[in-house]
Order: sequence, then C-alpha cells, then structure tokens
Amino acid sequence: MDNVARAADMLKRVGRMVEGFLDDLMQTAPNDLDCLALERSVMTVVLDLGLSMMKEVFRRADEQASEVIVHGSQWGNRAVSKGTYCTKFGSFTLDRSGYQQGGRGRVLFPLDLRLGVVEGRYTPGMARLMAQTIAQMPAEDGEVYLEELGLGRVSKSTLHRIPQDMAAVHERDRVAIEAVICGESRVPEGTHTVQVGMDGVMVPMDGEDIKPRGRKTKTPQQPRHERHHGVTAPSPADDDGKKGVAYHEASVGTLSFFDAEGEHLGTVYTARMPEHRKETLAATLEAELSAVLQDCPTVQVAFASDGAVTHWEHLAGMQARLPEGICSRQLLDFCHGAKYLFDAAKLVEPDEGKAMAMAEGWRAALRHRLDGPEIVLRALRYQRNACESEDQRETLDTIIEYFAEHKRHGRLAYKAAANDAFPIGTGTTEAAAKTLVNIRMKRAGARYTPHGGQTILCFRTALLSGRFDITMREIIKRYSAEVKAA
Repeated sequence: MDNVARAADMLKRVGRMVEGFLDDLMQTAPNDLDCLALERSVMTVVLDLGLSMMKEVFRRADEQASEVIVHGSQWGNRAVSKGTYCTKFGSFTLDRSGYQQGGRGRVLFPLDLRLGVVEGRYTPGMARLMAQTIAQMPAEDGEVYLEELGLGRVSKSTLHRIPQDMAAVHERDRVAIEAVICGESRVPEGTHTVQVGMDGVMVPMDGEDIKPRGRKTKTPQQPRHERHHGVTAPSPADDDGKKGVAYHEASVGTLSFFDAEGEHLGTVYTARMPEHRKETLAATLEAELSAVLQDCPTVQVAFASDGAVTHWEHLAGMQARLPEGICSRQLLDFCHGAKYLFDAAKLVEPDEGKAMAMAEGWRAALRHRLDGPEIVLRALRYQRNACESEDQRETLDTIIEYFAEHKRHGRLAYKAAANDAFPIGTGTTEAAAKTLVNIRMKRAGARYTPHGGQTILCFRTALLSGRFDITMREIIKRYSAEVKAA
C-alpha cells in the first residue's frame, strides 16, 4: 500500500471513529453525559491517529538501498525484519531494513539512527517522558501516573531500565556533555555574585545482609546498562558496622546567582552518589564556575559550606585557581555558626531564657560587627575559663576551635561580606539536599545502587536547573547518526 492509500485509509478510519463518537454523544441526554468516559473515548481517537502518523514517520525514515554508509563505514547484506517501537501514543510493529558489515555481527537499522530511537525501541519523546517521570517519582508510581495520563504508558520495569541506560550514556560521555551544557548556559541577567556551595546528604544503599534485587545467582550477569555502555562506579564498602540498609554520604553542589541587592536569581544544581572525597562533584562545580566567569568575568564569587573539612579543601582549591582580579570570599554558613553559639550558651547558662538572650547577643555581634568574630571568641573563652565542669570545658574548647579555625581562613567576616553584597547563608545548598535527595529518594523501603541513584540525580538536577531539554538532546544525539545510501 502506497503513502496516499495509507493516508486515505487512516483518515477514513479516524473519521469513522469521530462520527461514531458524535453519534453516541447526540443520542445521550445532557443530564446523562459521563465526562470521564467521554474524555477517554476522545483519547482513544487521539491515540489511534497519533500512532498511525508515527508509523508513517518510521516508514519515511527507513532505507531501501542495498548498502549504506554510517560514520564512513559501509554496511550491506540488507535484510528486512520486523521491529517493535514504543511512542507516546502506544506501540506498533513494522517491517524495517537492517544492515551488517561483512555479512555478520551486529545489525544496523537506519530508521533507528535517523530518528534517534533510544535503546532500539523508544522514540525520543518517549525517552524524555520516562526520564522526567523517574526524576520525580518511583517507577511504581510512574506506571500508575502514565496510565492515568493516557500517554506514554509503560511498565514499572521499563521505567527502571531505560532511564538507567540513558544515564549510563550520560555518565560515559559526562565530561563532553557537561562542557556543551556549560557552553550554552547563560548567567542570569543582573548577576552580581555567584555562590559556590557544597553539602553532604545520606542515602540508603544496598546493605550488608541484603542481596541486590533481581540477582538470583551467585555469578549474575552485569546489569543491562553496564553490558551496553560500560561499567559504572562500584558501591562504597558496606563497612559501617550496621546491619540491613547501609547509609552513605552523597553530595550536592550549587551555583547560586544573586543581584547587587542580594536577591536570588537562580541556581544550577549538581549531585553525585557516594564517592571518595566527592572528587567528581567538585570537578563539576569548578567547570561550571569557569563557564560562568567566561560568560560574566566581572562577578564576585562566594565559596560557602558548613564545617566539613573535605568541602573546604575543594572550595579553597577552587578559590586559589580563580583568574587574577576576581573578587572572592570564603564564608562559613551563618546558620551553622549560629547553632554552635546557641549550643554554647545552653551549656553555660541553665536558665533557658538567659541562655537564649546570651546566644542572641553573640549572634548579633557576629553578624553585624566587623570585629564580631573577636568579640565572640573572647566571650566563649571567658565562659570556658569560668566553667567548673571538665566536660563543659572540653565541649566549649571544641566550639572555640571550630570558630577559631574558620576565623583563620576569614570565613566569619559576615559584616564585611554583607557590605559587599555577598550572601552569608547557604540556604540554596541546604535546600538542594532536601529537594534533590530527601524528597525523591528517601521513601519507605527505598535503597539504591550507585548507578540507580545517579540516574535519578542526573535527570532531577537537569530538571531543577532548567537544563532538561539540552541534557536529553545530548543523550539522544548518542543514539543518532546520519545514514547515506552507498
């Protein structure tokens, strides 16, 4: 059947469905109309039309030549076989041409490469829908949601598997993909300060006494994404002394943009599953910062975090490597510092009201006076020397050393920082840990392999950073190629 005949047949079939719908509608009394059922009937017509039209797209993308050239290599031995494809409108099967090199080995399908079919079956639109679904909800919930939506309906096992395959492609080419994204991203208009922040957040992973799900043998096959796209990073050792689910520290990073009045303009998010010293996250943040400085070389840079030593080692290294002339500061998150002040006050003053007043005085001095760090440290040392309890003195010594160490690095200069429009808190970074990880990944009974968790973080950070379109475009490019008839 040629294109014209197929088009006529499709229009007739859809026309009959529309006529039947309208006839049934006109024969139904207004008070008896079931809007839900009618809406589902309309969706049936839409799905049928969409599926028929997508089938024509696939036929158009096929090749009839006896040989084809892809990436400079010649493929021949053309054979026709049936292929099943999944679109937002449903699945269909059609005949397609396949080619091999030397009459053996893997088979190349031109229509897959021309259309960017993902994992040999899923259209780019379907792939985007699955990636966005898994970024926002567990696969079990996603299956139910897509069923209710009526578009892109796939099983929960497919929602587990295909996004992990796409994330493996992203991880394999991560440096190149991130370079493209950084190159195309732009600093928000009016940006005066960019804050680079790091934080840690615990995630549940496969524990000591739990066999990874789906592995029923002692020598299982590699996961599908590893067989197709390379081995991913191993899980951290389960040596935390706990039984059952092991928790390890994942990492989140942010580049937050502020105007001259301190108003937040936007944030770029990044996150990694647990990894030694958070090296990958730090490298990604530095690459993002370099791209920002190329686009807007006049911004000032704030490096901010809590008291974690590893975070400050990375952030201090980034600061040392900044281009000459960039105005920058390191700042301990003010809320973290204030918490220690309240802890110290409660330790030395048994009356809760007086303790709160004491802590508020220290907090105000630290925040609003240029000599605030010296005032607070003198007060803390005085209280330590006045303590009769050895335990209290030891605890106060720890708090004093905490503040003294950050003061040595200039991280407590909050008044001077605020005068220069530097943000003194890490609210966006703290929120990132909750938004990226806690809300999505800490469900009842949840636990993750490194790659399973990274799949969620890959697409979730892209969504929240406003980079989902470009991230998916770059992934789907890896499934695409130009095919020429030889």
